[in-house]
Amino acid sequence: MLTPVDTPRDQLLQLLVQHSFQYSAKPIFTLASGRKSHYYINCKQTTFMAEAMPLLGSLFFERIRVIEQHNGEQIAAVGGLTLGADPIAYAVAYHSALQGTPIQAFSVRKEPKGHGTQKWVEGFEQPGARVAIIEDVVTTGASTLKAIEGALHTGFQIVTVLALVDRQEGGREELERKGYDLEAIYTTEDLMRVSGKRCD
Repeated sequence: MLTPVDTPRDQLLQLLVQHSFQYSAKPIFTLASGRKSHYYINCKQTTFMAEAMPLLGSLFFERIRVIEQHNGEQIAAVGGLTLGADPIAYAVAYHSALQGTPIQAFSVRKEPKGHGTQKWVEGFEQPGARVAIIEDVVTTGASTLKAIEGALHTGFQIVTVLALVDRQEGGREELERKGYDLEAIYTTEDLMRVSGKRCD
């Protein structure tokens, strides 16, 4: 249950643990990579919740502002691979508009559109724009790199990658090898700590 004294970060973490985190003493969960895991994180069970939207918008917006101040240049838009990144990107766009400094949203298809313009991106699409790639969960980094591929096809400049959860299973290192920084709001350790579980 959320309480008024909790910070937005604490509140969202509680929602993730309650609605998106499953744990088993035995590795019964099959990941997209085919590997078995003790735990499964389905962020969409949280990110599509009405209660989570303002928290997502606020937390990601704050991270973006810090990055902008550090780099001295604004980020024009945020987005990532559909479907996981979509609610986060929309939440950021809405929150930024309320702050009077709009950040646009876009969605990257898993494959380019098969007809018409055959484009990768829906929503904001301005070649040369500085953007942040959004992820709900980063594991190996493969889906993030797919989103980056689509964004680059559109002509975007990738400033950074922002994730809701880093599973700490090589994704950060893979992205760094490709030249991209990853910032995550939470790690698996955060979810384990709050849930009271341990994965040895």
